[in-house]
Amino acid sequence: MKTVFGLLALLLSTTLLANDGRVDIWPSIPFIRGADLCKFQDAYGQTRNEYMQTMVRNASDLMQAGAYGNEALDMLVAFDSLYDKNQALATRGQYLDVTLENTLKGYIDQYYRDLNPRIKKLSFKHVNDLKKIVDAAKRGQRIGYFNDEQLEKLDYIAYGSYALAPECRGNIQVTVTLVGRDGQTFTYIGNGKPSVIMSQIASEMFTQFQRTSFPTTLRVGNRSIELIGGFNGSVDQARTPQQAEQACQTLGARLPNQFEYEMVSGYGDWSGGVSLGEGKVVWAMSGGKVYHPGLMNPSPVRNQWEVNAKIFSYYCVR
Repeated sequence: MKTVFGLLALLLSTTLLANDGRVDIWPSIPFIRGADLCKFQDAYGQTRNEYMQTMVRNASDLMQAGAYGNEALDMLVAFDSLYDKNQALATRGQYLDVTLENTLKGYIDQYYRDLNPRIKKLSFKHVNDLKKIVDAAKRGQRIGYFNDEQLEKLDYIAYGSYALAPECRGNIQVTVTLVGRDGQTFTYIGNGKPSVIMSQIASEMFTQFQRTSFPTTLRVGNRSIELIGGFNGSVDQARTPQQAEQACQTLGARLPNQFEYEMVSGYGDWSGGVSLGEGKVVWAMSGGKVYHPGLMNPSPVRNQWEVNAKIFSYYCVR
């Protein structure tokens, strides 16, 4: 086994990914401020009769606390006005779009630093002169201009929207949409605190573009192996290794052997391969055999009856 992994490490050090699938996104992301869903919920979340009952209860509580009728009314009006004033101050939305944009890009870069894939597939690319970018930053602006020639250097343009969430707890609802040069769009949505939302959206974007997609080809010296996935076009599952083998035969492919499973796992999910799952997943092999990463002694290759599993993962290769 040590010899196999030693050879694997050597191969990985000299191999290249055939299909890197890189995409470049315009780094300026304009955010459109949407409807105030908090006020909408506050206005339409209860009937007029329910609203009046609430106000009567509030007035009654104030009067029981010692306020006269006109004083209770004045206090209710003052409290309502103060609430609206504080909400207006908090929801002016000044520079929130800048915060959302930079937080999103910061989280994506953080994922790349932490996971360190072989090839960075997702990036925000400036196509303007650096001096113009710096001058715009000095004026408190973002670069927002590009011509048709510059557009050819980009794969996607991004824009977003944000609105106060309906639960009125300081959360916002954010969407980010990517528009490709062919008109294809991808939209991501989140609801919560601004920093948490952008972390979630960044994670979804990173996963979509960086995780291995099928089909993909890995080159090992003069040899190529094409990963085509299962019936679902990705890593699939079967109840028996025989079912998985038949699925691959139907697709004009086959199940990986031990070396191929280990070699592809060496690349990892973020660099064009497929992780074995550290013992949490049992993989189907031909001839009724399985690969169990959690049973390495004496070998991870076992008969089906030797493992306690009812579902087997697989992908097909050729």
